[in-house]
Amino acid sequence: MTFVTTYSYRNRSIFDLKTLIEAIRFIIINSILAFILFFLTAEEFEWEMFSFIKRITDEVIDNTSWNIKTLI
Repeated sequence: MTFVTTYSYRNRSIFDLKTLIEAIRFIIINSILAFILFFLTAEEFEWEMFSFIKRITDEVIDNTSWNIKTLI
């Protein structure tokens, strides 16, 4: 490559403040979502075990948007 065909650019740090803030925001948001999904799953298993031990045969109809069966 000759000097005429090369690009001139300023050296930029890989880890600038904007990239660091976006990475931290991404980690925090996904941690919150993982925490919510974990407790939804734990609640589903807890209800299954509780209803099995107490011999509850009621059919639960859950039409909410947080129903784990509709999320998966």
